[in-house]
Amino acid sequence: MTLLLLIFPLVIWSCDDDETDGGSSSAPVLVSSMPVDGATDVTVSTNVLTLTFDSPIRLSKSLYLNDKEITILNLSVTGSVLTISSLPEDLERGKTYTLVVPQGALTSADGVSCAEYSITFTTEAKKESVISKKLVTENPLPATQKLFDFIVDNYGEKMISSSMANVAWNFAEAELVYKATGKYPAIATMDFIHLYTHRSDWDNPYWVVDYDVNDEVRNWVKNGGALAASWHWNVPVKEGVSYSGNGNVTCSPDKTTFMPSKMLVEGTWEKSVRDEDLAIMADYLLKLQEEGIALIWRPFHEASGNANVGGVSWFWWGKEGAEVYKKIWIDMFEYFKAKGIRNLIWVWTTQTGYSWKDEVNIYPDEDWYPGDEYVDIIGRDEYNYSTAKKSADEFKAIQKMFPNKVVTLSECGNVAKLSEQWEAGALWSWAMPWYQYEATTLDGHEHANTAWWKDAMNSECVITRDEMPR
Repeated sequence: MTLLLLIFPLVIWSCDDDETDGGSSSAPVLVSSMPVDGATDVTVSTNVLTLTFDSPIRLSKSLYLNDKEITILNLSVTGSVLTISSLPEDLERGKTYTLVVPQGALTSADGVSCAEYSITFTTEAKKESVISKKLVTENPLPATQKLFDFIVDNYGEKMISSSMANVAWNFAEAELVYKATGKYPAIATMDFIHLYTHRSDWDNPYWVVDYDVNDEVRNWVKNGGALAASWHWNVPVKEGVSYSGNGNVTCSPDKTTFMPSKMLVEGTWEKSVRDEDLAIMADYLLKLQEEGIALIWRPFHEASGNANVGGVSWFWWGKEGAEVYKKIWIDMFEYFKAKGIRNLIWVWTTQTGYSWKDEVNIYPDEDWYPGDEYVDIIGRDEYNYSTAKKSADEFKAIQKMFPNKVVTLSECGNVAKLSEQWEAGALWSWAMPWYQYEATTLDGHEHANTAWWKDAMNSECVITRDEMPR
């Protein structure tokens, strides 16, 4: 709302009288403030507060806003008007603030000290979410819609906890979290990294990784847990190579001759790999669907790699640039649609963030974005972000670029505690630390140790599995 200037008809701030050489003198009296004491619906864009008195004033001490100091450097006096030109933090929606003027912070021109005074105001209510609950998948499975509704309803209100599987398809890290904290994370994330073992030229069936729906998966969902999956899509290092030997498959763009653009060209060996792998993947997704299980689906992650900061992509799916990347994303989407897969919530991972040599600027990569009609949620992967502010800066930048999408910390390691991130304004939908290979405890964990997880699972802002809808 437009802030109003209230002129008080009566003296509302009583100050200490003092004796001066010239006789009796009174301290200045507050006659108005902006915002007024008790004001509601104060706009969050407000960055200047004023106090007006009935006579000239002098300033000698800092003021405080919700216990955060406003130094003299950010205060100015012109005659009888005290102006606060810079607040110690950006105002948040739906929050109550108290401005405190300590005793002796203000005096009259001849030194009469004023007693402590405060004004309280509340900012405008939080805006209704502009995020639609309509999934990009047509006619989604009821369980999928229910999970997405929960994600949207809690976005900006609480953060959902999540863990990563150890290597592929298990709940090993989730069990470590439970052992350390007594609570399970709400989302368990898997990886189809070993899907290639099911290909037709694989000659060692004893090494085939089973991605079928098992009792562990069923029990996880039965107990309220959600399921997510990424896919480190391994392809042959070159045409005609057997998958049976180590080093014959890779995700790295510089270790394979596989060209993503040729996945869409009939008669190429890349198209053959695409056809076989997507068929295998579709079968597994349909098995989850048949059991009524929703899946948060994050394929082709970290698309641009370092390409948006003058470097190169990290995975083969980004090696030919943004336009080819978007085509193969849409191709997968349409393929699964044609197969009747209706249990997916699609997550695209942006690499918007700081470059390794720049601690200030945010580098966008919107040109890699497949489009609103193919993406439900925007993810960001962060590693070695020691300060909550750095994470909050990225969250706010991504949210600004994609205001109609949920934003999540889809992967992380060595980042600030979730309670600190939340307080700083990093309101991720969920946060998922990466696993540590063959870890047996969270003590000394390279990505999220015991202290980090205890903070997360005991924070009021974090949702654990027992708080998920059944």
